[in-house]
Amino acid sequence: ALVRGLLCAPGARLGRGGARDFRPLPLFAGLRWNALRRSRAPFAPSAEGAADTSNFDVLDDCLSQ
Repeated sequence: ALVRGLLCAPGARLGRGGARDFRPLPLFAGLRWNALRRSRAPFAPSAEGAADTSNFDVLDDCLSQ
């Protein structure tokens, strides 16, 4: 339902009505939308600064996909 809702005509696409378009989808069942901003992220990467790339895999001096 999520993919079909995103891959359709712009007038019928999920998200045009904001987050409330996503709330009834089975993928998000049980998600506490009101507490989402206060929830702790499952992973918080650390960075030494704006140029720190230690959280990315580097292969042959190119970023991997």
